Amino acid sequence: MHPILFWFNGRPVTTYLVLYTIAIIAGITTTLLLARKERLDVQEVFVAAVLITLAGKFGAQFYSVIITIFQNPSIMKHPEALLRIFKTGGAFHGALIFGGFFGYLYIKHVFKKDFLKVLDISFIGIALTQGIGRLGCFSAGCCFGRPTSLPWGMDFPHLGLRVHPMHGIKIHPTQLYESILDFANFFILLRLWKRRKFEGEITAYYLINYGLIRFIVEYFRGDVMGRGYIFNTGNPFLSLSIPQLWSLIMIISGVYLLKILPKGVKIKK
Repeated sequence: MHPILFWFNGRPVTTYLVLYTIAIIAGITTTLLLARKERLDVQEVFVAAVLITLAGKFGAQFYSVIITIFQNPSIMKHPEALLRIFKTGGAFHGALIFGGFFGYLYIKHVFKKDFLKVLDISFIGIALTQGIGRLGCFSAGCCFGRPTSLPWGMDFPHLGLRVHPMHGIKIHPTQLYESILDFANFFILLRLWKRRKFEGEITAYYLINYGLIRFIVEYFRGDVMGRGYIFNTGNPFLSLSIPQLWSLIMIISGVYLLKILPKGVKIKK
């Protein structure tokens, strides 16, 4: 793990920031390439992608602050601590909620009849962004796992530019678990997109696939920031985290869409 990739003007440029930037560029580029194949207005899709990315980034940071307050209400007496949390990368479910809500309104208004078509290609790009982005988390040491005696357990020396709180202890590399699964999701969605039978099918499968991915990976997570629990027994397999609740909602929503969307307009071959 190399938290600092290089120095520029006497300031550190973190590996996390570089990979995070690459992830966004790769995700948007993929979406634009698919938009061209769909004969959509690429410029409009680009504007939508940038605006949704910004909304998602704000949502991820704001969500982390809300969850932190939920976990520890007394932190509201320390606005400087909340500001530090807001400046972090944030939590993905916050990006999905805020970015998704904004994206729904924007895409529905701008693309109208191509609404589901744009959603489908957007989620393919998002899956790729997540796969690369989790490698950034790995480099920073965040989103880390619980202690493990498994042979692939890792010792993280750094959490960002600080000493890692679990340094000296082998823990699950949950960032790599999710990154591998996110890349698999990307390729599965891309393959399904080429064979899709109705608009919105990819959106539904993304919700199901990522819901399952995150629900399972949560069992091995050991960090607390930006997560929180609905109930916590001390045993991760007998507890339910807030991200797992959101994951269940995603899975149920995806299954529901698969049930109702085929009744709509089919893909013309």
